[in-house]
Amino acid sequence: MDILKLFFIIVYFSLPSATSTTDPCTESVCQSTKPSPLIRFPFRLIGRQPKSCGFPGFDLSCNYNSTQTLLQLPYSGNFTIEAIDYGAQQIWVNDPNNCLPQRIISLNFSGSPFTAVYSQDYTFFNCTLDYSRYGLNPIGCLSGDNYTVFATSSNEVVDSLSLSRCRRVATVSVPVGWPFYGGVSASNLTDDLWLTWSNPKCRKCESRGAKCGLKPNSTNEISCSSASGR
Repeated sequence: MDILKLFFIIVYFSLPSATSTTDPCTESVCQSTKPSPLIRFPFRLIGRQPKSCGFPGFDLSCNYNSTQTLLQLPYSGNFTIEAIDYGAQQIWVNDPNNCLPQRIISLNFSGSPFTAVYSQDYTFFNCTLDYSRYGLNPIGCLSGDNYTVFATSSNEVVDSLSLSRCRRVATVSVPVGWPFYGGVSASNLTDDLWLTWSNPKCRKCESRGAKCGLKPNSTNEISCSSASGR
């Protein structure tokens, strides 16, 4: 083997691999073959990223076949993460079992860092009337053969249903992307819930295209470094 060829072999194998990384907090996903939210600080995927890669209260997990990214609220159970806007510090969540209204009725953010971006009060009714006559949009996953469940944020509809063959179930505050000030006559409430967090504050860091993370040997102090880590 000539000296020149030996030189290039040594140089080639001494270069860092393009597919490897020494950063344990590199972005991760539950499923790489389909669109899936990229997970990075303040979030971290349990079992795929070290605890030091995330902020307390921001642990996520993948479901059994890695098709869903899950957020567990301490008093409300698991929700799927549909998208994350790191710059706006917002996440969109939904129900992994496709009946979000059922989860909304008992929604509780206690013990979590998340709150609603905006909130709108919806009143749930269980009715035996013919909803087609009223032009209302029923909640299919909560309705049965002999009854129909509605959710409305309109005071006029609340008054109307209260005087009809309906039983008021509950009035709950629903996280929404923006409030409808005139009220919604009836919604099936299948749209994602919009949540936000106030701490850690990484908006400025994100706006610079930099990397937000925990300071070394810290559990709640954050630092902002360039994307290259310098």
